[in-house]
Amino acid sequence: NRTCHTPVPTKEWDNWFNKKVEEFKQDRAAGKVQSPIYTIPVIVHVIYGSTNTAIGTYPNLSSAQINSQIKILNNDFAGVGLNVANLAATAFSAVGAADCKISFCLAQLDTSGNYLVEPGIERISYISKGWANPNSFNTSPSFQNYIDGVVKPNTIWDPTRYLNIWLTDHSNFVDILGFATFPTGTGLVGIFNGNGTATTDGVYCWSNVFGNVGTLDPVYNQGRTATHEVGHWLGLRHTWGDATCGDDYCADVPTQNDVNFGCPTYPSISATPCVNSPNGDMFMNFMDYGNDPCLYMFTPDQSARMTTAMTNGIYRNQLTTSSATLCNVAAVAPVAIFSMTNSACADSIIALNNQSTGTQSLSYSWVASPNTGVTFSPSADVANPTVKFTSQGNYTVSVTAANLFGSNTSSKPIVISKCSTTSTVNVGIKENAMLEKSIHLSPNPSTGVINISTHFLNKQTLSIKLNNCLGQCVREFNYKDITVNSYTLDLNDSPNGIYFVTITNGDEQLVKRLILNK
Repeated sequence: NRTCHTPVPTKEWDNWFNKKVEEFKQDRAAGKVQSPIYTIPVIVHVIYGSTNTAIGTYPNLSSAQINSQIKILNNDFAGVGLNVANLAATAFSAVGAADCKISFCLAQLDTSGNYLVEPGIERISYISKGWANPNSFNTSPSFQNYIDGVVKPNTIWDPTRYLNIWLTDHSNFVDILGFATFPTGTGLVGIFNGNGTATTDGVYCWSNVFGNVGTLDPVYNQGRTATHEVGHWLGLRHTWGDATCGDDYCADVPTQNDVNFGCPTYPSISATPCVNSPNGDMFMNFMDYGNDPCLYMFTPDQSARMTTAMTNGIYRNQLTTSSATLCNVAAVAPVAIFSMTNSACADSIIALNNQSTGTQSLSYSWVASPNTGVTFSPSADVANPTVKFTSQGNYTVSVTAANLFGSNTSSKPIVISKCSTTSTVNVGIKENAMLEKSIHLSPNPSTGVINISTHFLNKQTLSIKLNNCLGQCVREFNYKDITVNSYTLDLNDSPNGIYFVTITNGDEQLVKRLILNK
């Protein structure tokens, strides 16, 4: 028989939530509010054993099985699920299977905004975590304490942004198909252990009853366990109110003596003391305990309670907003883009400016051809390394950017020269090739804007002076603590001609000729 281990709410919780439901109904009747449409992002935590367990091998459920459950939830909450047409043969057709205006989507992004390899799925090996085997528990209370005390707190994603669902196998001694937390309101945390908290809020299901494809129990094989438990998560009580002739606080659900198992025949009339003839129990309601094929409706009053939960639950009321950034996110394949100087000296350090685009979680791979004597620092798989060539020659530098949606490569040529050790120097300033190797001007000739790139291992203080062919100073700059940097010199307001760029660091001096041709 179906067994739900969702704790029964306290009277204090019932009073708070029922008051909010009545407020919503009154406001809706007065036209102050409408019944909005909600979308709930879902993350399913699949707990399995060895990391060698192949995906699709129970209990490491396949994505197809998980996706099938999301489709079932969407159909059931829209009032169009399996066997709902059977309602027409009962008087409950006048009540109708409600469209609750709630849908579910598998989250595409994790808590850091990175794309998930499998939307809405996180796979966790309890062995790699050092946790107990879920099958090792021999009582339902000990197993539920394990889920609430170990699994949930160590795996939960922000419950204000995701509906967390946990799946595990368990032993035959544990009679749990599922359990859920009820909505928590401001000031209600801790009223009873069924209230959702930041470390426990969400739904647990036995892996064997999740979805309608894959490895499934022969009776509970249409995903109605998750539908039932999400109903609790959205504030619904059992149809019999967890007591003989109990109250589920929904006027359109008949009072019934007790739980219904299996597939009753309509009308299934409760016995004394709460006879509910002529229509009997609403045994086809998702919040009863029938077999999966025999459950197929929520009522309008139940829908109102769920809307109230989505409005007032502190772990519910931001979910639709969250879905806009977590679900149906456009996937963007990468475009590899980078810039660097097109010429440099051997043994100089050359900066690579990566400007690649695409969805987050891009990875990079840098290569040079030929690759002899080429070093990328700190490595060839970071976004912006530097590169050094030990030999002169013509090289090609390439970067490949990749993400879940594809890869793209960009390449650029570079000429490496054995730089001259002679430079124009002033008397009293020693000759050295370091400035020649470490400073580059491009383009030259220039149409107006010149890039000055520096590639020093140690910090330098530089003085840069620009003189025209008459020896007149046109520009002068001073920079401190220079290593790998890039500067722009704008000469659009200067006349065409030949200029000389003099660069000194107090110890050495370099003079480069610049041609301006706009």
